[in-house]
Amino acid sequence: MKDHFLLETVWILFSYGAGYTLPSLLIALLLVAWGSGRKRGGVRMALLGTSVLILWIGLILGVETGYSAWQSIPEPPQEAYSDTGGPFVVLFMGWCPALVLLGGVHFLLHRHRLKWASHAPEQTSRSSNGE
Repeated sequence: MKDHFLLETVWILFSYGAGYTLPSLLIALLLVAWGSGRKRGGVRMALLGTSVLILWIGLILGVETGYSAWQSIPEPPQEAYSDTGGPFVVLFMGWCPALVLLGGVHFLLHRHRLKWASHAPEQTSRSSNGE
């Protein structure tokens, strides 16, 4: 199997392109964490969509700058110039792993918050005279 561009692209993302990939992942995870606690479903889904878009853009920028940085090192290997498969896959299908990752985090956080809220003791309001 000579066509290993997907593994190469992941390596590029987290080595040379980490300057865009990791901050966008952090921002997207923070948005999902904040959005999973919202009561309105439309707000939760809008924040999830925004976080997927942020991570997708970060993946695209990470791959592009990663391949450029890899090609600019002294005596780069021949594989550094095979940047046709990975960037195209990230450009056209990068939303899919972003949606799976962030959607899974959103689901787990929202489920945990619902479970935690159902076990919280209810507080009844009492007047000052004990009634």
